[in-house]
Amino acid sequence: MAGNAYIAIDLGAESGRTIVGLVDRGRLHLAEIHRFRHLARQLPSGLHWDLMGLWGNILEGVACAVDWADSQGQTLTSLGVDTWGVDYALLGQSGELLAMPHCYRDERNNVAFDRAVEAVGAETLYDATGIQLLPLNTLFQVLAQHAAEPELLTRAQQLLFMPDLLHYFFTGRTTCEATIASTSQMTDARTGTWNLDLLAKLALPTQMLQDIVPPGTNVGTILPHVAAATGASEQLQVVAPASHDTASAIAAVPAEVGTSWAYISSGTWSLMGAELPGPCVTPAARAANFTNEGGVDGTIRFLKNLIGLWPVQECRRALENSGQPLDYAALTAAAADAEPFRTLLDLNYPPLMSPGEMPRKIADFARASGQPEPESAGQLVRCCLESLALLYRRTLDELEAVLERKFDVLHVVGGGGRNELLNQFTANAVGRPVVVGPEEATAAGNVLVQAMAAGQIANLAELRKVVRTSFEPKRYEPEDTDAWSAAAARFAEIIGG
Repeated sequence: MAGNAYIAIDLGAESGRTIVGLVDRGRLHLAEIHRFRHLARQLPSGLHWDLMGLWGNILEGVACAVDWADSQGQTLTSLGVDTWGVDYALLGQSGELLAMPHCYRDERNNVAFDRAVEAVGAETLYDATGIQLLPLNTLFQVLAQHAAEPELLTRAQQLLFMPDLLHYFFTGRTTCEATIASTSQMTDARTGTWNLDLLAKLALPTQMLQDIVPPGTNVGTILPHVAAATGASEQLQVVAPASHDTASAIAAVPAEVGTSWAYISSGTWSLMGAELPGPCVTPAARAANFTNEGGVDGTIRFLKNLIGLWPVQECRRALENSGQPLDYAALTAAAADAEPFRTLLDLNYPPLMSPGEMPRKIADFARASGQPEPESAGQLVRCCLESLALLYRRTLDELEAVLERKFDVLHVVGGGGRNELLNQFTANAVGRPVVVGPEEATAAGNVLVQAMAAGQIANLAELRKVVRTSFEPKRYEPEDTDAWSAAAARFAEIIGG
């Protein structure tokens, strides 16, 4: 098979993958080459990412991709990294890393968030940035760092988001890609540039900020020692894709031009919203706490960050630690057999956001809200999935109210689309068709933006045409809508409003 081959390094908050994508005659073929788990680690200074372990796995994945391409007679054109949003690292004058990157779940961010809201006000923060107010956002992480050790920020010459940092490791060159920068709450959604006035109000240094570049920017070729470690050609290009994983995933939504669609990028987090030609920074958007993040070809991802499958992942980890090593398929099957609507959760309940002891936290919420505590793995997972589907319904209602428009279909992309029970629950809850796929939307978007940089694809519309041609989505029709409407009313009472 002929065509151009590209490496997508796709890093989620729980696992990483190396995928080779081959673009040939208007079709995309993906091959997963390497997969690994990675976790944040608690240190005396807080919750940090295991950066050197992550980098070692990435190099191993690239080496595997090179071997695979050689075995298939393919020449690799470029590679690009996408990751979760908001987390960053600081480089000093010599280019050395000044500290291990913190994980966005570090509890120190909550204090910084409260101080910032008190100092300048929630309305000012939102109006200045167009970003959903969340303690995990980069702005509050930087404020937390400034409070803990301001010297690090004053010494820093570069602030690099996680994919920018990994591109730097590959090439020795620093860039700041637009879609990942847009998650920070440090840019203005209207201009896509740093909001220096806001940063000045918060007394933060800005010398470490650099010009923001669009997705598809060529960063450079890999360093000789990277080539030696992986077997790759020293001419292998590094291209910044849509470096925020959700931006890559939404680029690969197989929607037809002119149709009315909303989306969910489903994984550890669920990112739910609509694609807009420009930002929506209105009082209604602020009241509903929607975010405006950058997309491919100048689009805006108008969305809300929802907790996603994180509680299920944490339940699985807790069950495994207690001697019940169940995989996700077994947990989902048990959930399908459990009693419906027995226990519903407020997924914004703060303890559910932090790692550890998820079954106990769910039991605490159930008891406090006068509901039965889950007594089995199936009941635990079912309450998480039903509550998430009902949260999707509530969020879709808010989205339509803010934008004053209706959406006919809901596209679900990302790894969470593998959970067929959640997909059906979602269709039931929102009362309209749910179209699922591709599961590997993030990798597909990453590869195809690299193909745009290589001149193989012209624009976002052509990119989506390639996705439609290459993957067969699965459609779910609503069922039991009366029962789900009744559950939605009870859910509203539980979460308040």
